[in-house]
Amino acid sequence: MQHGFYFDHKLCVKCHACEIACKAWNEVELGPRWREVVKITAGTFPNVSAMNVSMACMHCGDAPCKTACPVSAITKKVEDGVVVVDQDKCIGCGFCTWACPFNAPQLSAAAGKMEKCNFCSTPGMARPHGMPRACEEICPTGAIKSGPMPALAARGRERAAGRLAAAGQGLPSLMLDAQSRFGPAE
Repeated sequence: MQHGFYFDHKLCVKCHACEIACKAWNEVELGPRWREVVKITAGTFPNVSAMNVSMACMHCGDAPCKTACPVSAITKKVEDGVVVVDQDKCIGCGFCTWACPFNAPQLSAAAGKMEKCNFCSTPGMARPHGMPRACEEICPTGAIKSGPMPALAARGRERAAGRLAAAGQGLPSLMLDAQSRFGPAE
């Protein structure tokens, strides 16, 4: 079953704790960031809006980084859908970063190889799927959640319905969901 992340930008305070936890848990060297908090702004003064987004590998269903890799060093695990880089095969060419719309793969200066979020499955430090990822566990506001995609889709639907109801807009007569794509909610 495909696993992934759910992120609520309204809860993110840009504390960078998720970045630090990711680096510490996975022993990522100085430089590459497997998770990075970015600020996205829009508009012009005085009508400016901004939001914080914690970005990591999205473990895409049809991962463009996997397709771009000339030596097949990037694979998608069948059991959980996590996209991983085989360090023994990687030649550090960077094609995966160019192909990735999120610039998730990063070059390790020490190893000369590409690396990225592996959903906390670093050998010897792998977290079981029932446990939160390091970034999720440390997030003080609960902005990051991980798990099976059907459960995350259900969470997103619930939050969206709650926001609509709280805004006094009422609930929509039709709500599109991810059930057909990811299966029923758990």
